[in-house]
Amino acid sequence: MIRRFVLPLAIVATTVGVACIDMSAPKGPASISALQLPSPSVVIGDTMRDSTGAVAPLRVVAYDANGKLLGDIAADFFITDTGTVARIGGKNLVGLKLGTVHVIGQIGTLQTPSVSIPVTVAPTALAEIAPTTDTLVVPITGDSATSMATATLVATLHGANDSTAQGFVVKYTIVSAPLTKSGSASPAVYIADDAGHVATADTSNASGVSRRLIVNAVFLADNALAAGTKTDSAVVTLTAMYRGAVVPGSPVRFAIPIKVTPIFK
Repeated sequence: MIRRFVLPLAIVATTVGVACIDMSAPKGPASISALQLPSPSVVIGDTMRDSTGAVAPLRVVAYDANGKLLGDIAADFFITDTGTVARIGGKNLVGLKLGTVHVIGQIGTLQTPSVSIPVTVAPTALAEIAPTTDTLVVPITGDSATSMATATLVATLHGANDSTAQGFVVKYTIVSAPLTKSGSASPAVYIADDAGHVATADTSNASGVSRRLIVNAVFLADNALAAGTKTDSAVVTLTAMYRGAVVPGSPVRFAIPIKVTPIFK
């Protein structure tokens, strides 16, 4: 009777041991970042560069199950298009001809979403397009939600043969503007995107770049300006860079006169 129970016990012990091994934590990253680009575009015949003008690689970073960054995890990069608009050399993207290339990154079995990257011409000139208004007339009602006005500041980024250079960051800088009243919930004068969110840069497309100068009269520190008894102005410059050098035409300068008109209810 004792001998009949020896083998089953050994099998049970072995089975438990195997179960412990199968339940061990998997190796490798639990998640990865989106594809990280040093630039929104790449120029024909050039390698993608960062904001300083230095050649820089594509990147994907990995995280463990607790969201901790993992170092030294090798990533691979793939072009999903069948054409020859661009190629990947190591971890660098090289532009071959005009068009759009779609790239994904991968670490282990994890892949990033595909990213569309324009292959474009080098920028040769940044040029101003007249603002939408000569004088920005701002109403003031006592309510910050209805005491605002905007002027759209547009410029174009030209390339060879007067083509459009797409995928370049153009920075908007307020050089001077009326001051903001202390304790205000928002700046009295700021640069914003089309949704009204603060945005001090735009990326060029076929239409150029466009940002809005917004003035909120309720937050103006100058009482005479807010009362409509004087005028002032905001000066904004636009600057584009390529290969670490300023693109000719930069900085484009906009000077917008500001006039407040009280509205009485």
